[in-house]
Amino acid sequence: MLGLFGKKKKQTPTAGNPAGNPEPSVLNKLQEITGNDAEMYQSLSRLLFLDPKKITTSFEDAISQARTFESMGNKTRTEVWYRIAGGIALYRGDAENVRKFFEKASSIAGDSRPEYRTVASRSQDAVNLAGKFYETM
Repeated sequence: MLGLFGKKKKQTPTAGNPAGNPEPSVLNKLQEITGNDAEMYQSLSRLLFLDPKKITTSFEDAISQARTFESMGNKTRTEVWYRIAGGIALYRGDAENVRKFFEKASSIAGDSRPEYRTVASRSQDAVNLAGKFYETM
């Protein structure tokens, strides 16, 4: 089988997986957890950290950065840092701060990021589902 640039693609053995089906992906796990709630699935698939242990910024630093950029009038960076603070709060299971920081990010982003509004308005649901998601990792 040829891969990218016409080079031979290595075949991966399917030992231990007789049907040859791949292991469920991260998004499949999230879909199982969210069930029929398509809105929450879409939102969390965009906002959850796939590997939260690799986040090197502290919650407090993310808030500080957001406030600094907000005072400078830099809306793009303010939104990004509030999004990061909200993501860390999701990982920590802090529904109040999830609501607070995704509301702030939503007020800056407007209709371009409906996932902020969804998670902010249903912060306790988002925290519960995120907790189940992170338990599977």
